[in-house]
Amino acid sequence: MKALKFRITILACLAAAMPVASFAQADAVSQEVRELRDRAEIEELLRDYGRTIDERDFDAFGRLFTPDGEYGAGPSMTVGPEAIAAGMRAIFESNALGFGEPNFHVFFNTVIDVDGDRASATSMSFYIVPGEDGLPEIALMARYEDELVRTGNGWKFRKRSVEGLMPAPN
Repeated sequence: MKALKFRITILACLAAAMPVASFAQADAVSQEVRELRDRAEIEELLRDYGRTIDERDFDAFGRLFTPDGEYGAGPSMTVGPEAIAAGMRAIFESNALGFGEPNFHVFFNTVIDVDGDRASATSMSFYIVPGEDGLPEIALMARYEDELVRTGNGWKFRKRSVEGLMPAPN
């Protein structure tokens, strides 16, 4: 108890000696640090999206979404982590476009806007597959529009909409 009173006394003395502008500056710095941390965590979420797909870890992929999270293209959105994981698993297992392996995503042009416990992001990706000659080839290009939320377990996708920009070759 004495240690707590001592700390409070020291803080009161420091507060009395600190100009009001310093408190405002400290608060501004604290907000900037929080936003930088939020951006870093969101960038990690976006990387985890690509990593989990490329590793075919669809259960981990589904956990990147909130319980009411939505994922898909246009009007065909899948809702909920389990359904999202199952849908992605089915897409890769069917391999309807006949892509060879190894194949992977490359993400770029990420823009993140943080607003408290909510954020939005846009990004783009290439899907790289082996061409007929075995050399890497861009098979697909997409744009992502994201709604993100801070949860007790970090940032999650509330909604991730995918827009195909370049179709696979015939």
